[in-house]
Amino acid sequence: MQVILLDKVQNLGDLGEVVEVKNGFARNYLIPQKMAARASAENIKAFEAQKAELVAKAKESLAAAQARAEALKDVSVTITANASPEGHLYGSVGPREISEKFTESGYPVDASEVTMGEGAIKAVGEYEITLMLYADVDTEVKVIVEALEEDA
Repeated sequence: MQVILLDKVQNLGDLGEVVEVKNGFARNYLIPQKMAARASAENIKAFEAQKAELVAKAKESLAAAQARAEALKDVSVTITANASPEGHLYGSVGPREISEKFTESGYPVDASEVTMGEGAIKAVGEYEITLMLYADVDTEVKVIVEALEEDA
C-alpha cells in the first residue's frame, strides 16, 4: 500500500514522502496514529494544501523533543525491587516501571519511549537506557536497580 507520510517516521521516511508499506502496518499503525494517509490523488492535494502547517508542527515537535532530551541528559532514577541475596530480581524491571519512575521524578516519559535493546532488567545494578523521544532524538539515561531492604 502506498501512503504519504504526515510526520517523520524512523526507518521509513520524512514528512511528505510517498512510501510503500505493508497493508497491515498502514491500516493498524500509521493511519490510526495520524502518521500517514493513503496516497490517493485527493490526499496528496490535501497534503500539499496543509504542508506548511504540518512542517511547522513537525519542527515544534522536534524542538520539544530536543529540549526534553537536554533536560534528561544527566538524570538518573533508582528503582527498588525484590531481589535474591545474589542480586537476581524476583520478576523484572521493564519500560513501564522505568517510565513511571521518571514521571514521579518530574520528567514525564511514556513507556513507548523507553528502548531496552537487551530486554527487561533482571538483576540489581546500574543500566544505561535509551529514550527515543522523537524520530531522530534519543538520549541515554541511567537507571539504578537496588534490592528492596527487608526488615528482619
